[in-house]
Amino acid sequence: MNRRTLLKCCAGLAVVACNNSMAVGAVNYSREIYEEALASGEPFLLDFTASW
Repeated sequence: MNRRTLLKCCAGLAVVACNNSMAVGAVNYSREIYEEALASGEPFLLDFTASW
């Protein structure tokens, strides 16, 4: 992998990480929703953030 490819990959990952449109279908956490997602057997992602 050359330097240019590495920089393009890093730039692409930065854009994806900052893109809020990836949060389509995101819901606020609750124990009930977590239990439903766990019982469904489908993969899911928990994303935690803090304002500080």
